[in-house]
Parts: sequence; C-alpha cells; structure tokens
Amino acid sequence: MNNDKVDPGKKDKEMNLSFYKDGYSIASQNITDFKSLTPLFKGMQIQYTEIGKLIQSFAQRTHEQNKPIACSKGCKWCCFQPVYLTTQEAILINEFVLQSFDKAKLASLKSKAQKKLKKTKDLTEEGKQKIKHACPFLFENACSIYPVRPMACRIYLSSDVESCKRNYEATNKKDEFPALFDFILRAGRYMNEGFVGFLKGKGRKIEEKTMEEFTDMLLSNPDYFESWLKQDSFNDEAKETP
Repeated sequence: MNNDKVDPGKKDKEMNLSFYKDGYSIASQNITDFKSLTPLFKGMQIQYTEIGKLIQSFAQRTHEQNKPIACSKGCKWCCFQPVYLTTQEAILINEFVLQSFDKAKLASLKSKAQKKLKKTKDLTEEGKQKIKHACPFLFENACSIYPVRPMACRIYLSSDVESCKRNYEATNKKDEFPALFDFILRAGRYMNEGFVGFLKGKGRKIEEKTMEEFTDMLLSNPDYFESWLKQDSFNDEAKETP
C-alpha cells in the first residue's frame, strides 16, 4: 500500500508559483517596450481576460455544486473598505477616467477621493479596515470604472451576500468575515505579483496604495505616467524572475 501523502502546503506553493508564472509570462510576452502605455495596457487587458476566464470556469463549477458566486450589480457591501492596487493598475484607471469622465464627474471624483483620504491617511492598517466609507469610484451604487477595475476587485467574490452585509455592519471587523472564495483570491493575487515582478525587473517603480491615495495623486499630477515610463532602460536584465 502506498502511504505517501500529498503535503497540502507544498501543493499550495506549487499552485501559487504557477499563477505567478502566468502573470510574469503574460507581461513578458506583451510588454515589448515603454515608449508608450500601449504595450502595458495590452498586457493588463490580457491578464484581466485570463483571470476572467478562470472566474467564469470557477463560477460554473460552484453553480454545479449549489454554492454559486453571489456577487451582482448593485451589491456594494464590499465597496466601503480599503481597496489596494498597484501602480500600473492606477495608471490604467487614470487613463480610463480622463477619457470617460466629464469635468463635473472628474471634480466629484477628486473631491470624494480627498474626503476619504482625509479620514484614512493617518490611520494604521487596522484602523483603515474599520472605516466604512464608499470607494470614490462608486457612483449611484455602481462601479464607474468596472471595465478597468483592479485585480483586488475582480477576485473579491463571495458565496453569501448576507455575510458581506454583516461584515459591513460589524463594529469590530474581527467578528464577521465575508464568505470569499479563497482559490480565486490566491489565483488573482499571485498572477498580479508575477506581472508586477516583470515590471520591477524592467526598472519600473511599483507602489501599492489605496484607491483614494492613487486617485488623488494622479489627478493632481497628470504627467506622472510620463516620468514612470522613462525609469531606467527596458533592456536592463530582469531583477525578479519566476
């Protein structure tokens, strides 16, 4: 009899590495230069398409298991907590906003971002988690940047709307947790880390900030991406490889 047992920890590490390599591969195959934002955005769109396909397949499986994804348009309980994204995601969102929002909506967005930032910027991470304040991109109870929403939003999928509502209403975040799907959370997280790993290896400065931090920074500094593109040479040897 074979008494060998599969080490769950090892299996998880192998899966995480596989997703990391997927993200790295997508970036390396599509981001051919930094002369413009076009190659970067192409790579990101492919990355988002791939995670979308995985979510679609996963959704079919959970439906067959009678535990479907409960998220739907208008369900906004998750839009009142800190949402973190990385530099390249912020640049894509900023470009979308500048092309899609009129002056009045841009002014409203900046005001909303600054109001939330004022409430959260001096708080610890634990303190930020306790703040219930709408994402600056939430307009009329819907996401105004849905086509370019960051990875964190794409993979935040729940099997129980009521658990999300209880988490929102909880006075102590330690008391309630939304019923999220861990597989999708890990898949998106490590795929994004692989994508970022390639960018860092090519000399790009990658930061991780909240929606409101990046929104206020980029709307106040519309030329930010120009300096970001010029960082170091694209031909430098990658410093981070999978």
